[in-house]
Amino acid sequence: MALLKPRRWIQSVALAALLPLPVIAAPAVAKTGGPASCAECHLQEIEAWKLSVHFKTLNTMHRRPETVAMLAKLDLKNMKSEASCIECHYTSELVMDQSQVTTGISCESCHGAGADWVKTHGDYGEGVTKATESTEHRTRRRATAIANGMLNPDNLYGVGANCYGCHILNDEKVANVGGHSAGSAGFNLLTWSQGEVRHTILAHDNKANPEATPEHRRLLYLVGCILETEFSFRATARATEKAAFGITSARRADAARKQLEKIQSLAPTPELAPIITVAKAAGLRLNNVAELTAAADRIATLGHELAERVTGDKLAALDPLLPDSAQYKGTPYQVVAKP
Repeated sequence: MALLKPRRWIQSVALAALLPLPVIAAPAVAKTGGPASCAECHLQEIEAWKLSVHFKTLNTMHRRPETVAMLAKLDLKNMKSEASCIECHYTSELVMDQSQVTTGISCESCHGAGADWVKTHGDYGEGVTKATESTEHRTRRRATAIANGMLNPDNLYGVGANCYGCHILNDEKVANVGGHSAGSAGFNLLTWSQGEVRHTILAHDNKANPEATPEHRRLLYLVGCILETEFSFRATARATEKAAFGITSARRADAARKQLEKIQSLAPTPELAPIITVAKAAGLRLNNVAELTAAADRIATLGHELAERVTGDKLAALDPLLPDSAQYKGTPYQVVAKP
């Protein structure tokens, strides 16, 4: 299986959607510190991660019969040595100057490889704690970490793109030959971010892990639908034959852009209008790489802008569309009280 060249957000995917396992893009190996580099300050988040499928995939996925069968169809031997599998299913670190899979999907898979920003991110200044840090220092610290590669939750579109970049398949051969489905069934940024991967712990002083506010849930839903459109377009752009991958990707892309139109009819949003215009104009057909990729790139730019400008208080009309908590993917972690 050839390794696809990554863009800003990695878009190749390996063995996930056929299996009921979430997948996220792998960070840059040379700059990856691993979960241990986050654990000192984010202990509760690490404990939540250990209960997730993201954590368990390290020791379970390659043993599944369906995984073994898929690898055989693709003439692959070991998914932990296949770069295109590693990208979405594992975290690798340099061990004795060699890239080695060390964990499943982890902190840096979503928030970016941390070598250039993790120390700055947690440096409140000499003799200063988080509680006593000045506003000026906090602003400067966060800006520096972001400039050096950190994807924090404020960058909703950027973090979400790391989810969709793997949960929507971008490899025609893996689907049509290996039998991999074109994307995680039912994947939605809202429902999948409010289950077992939820971590609002830090924002609540390590005392609770509540679901997002109604306002933020609305924004998660809207941004997720835009990401679904962007990455379904990218997948369709890869289609060269009328088979499972191309047909499913195109249908998914069409459904996503129609959902954006429905959202716009309920909660008219100026920032959403140009995204819909771009999406409607693109031809969902085989061998249409240039047009669909250009449309996806434009949607990404506009999606970032929308996520930065639009607030959920303006989207109350979307509430009837939002999935309820019964549809959240997995059980949210309950914060353990300190003795």
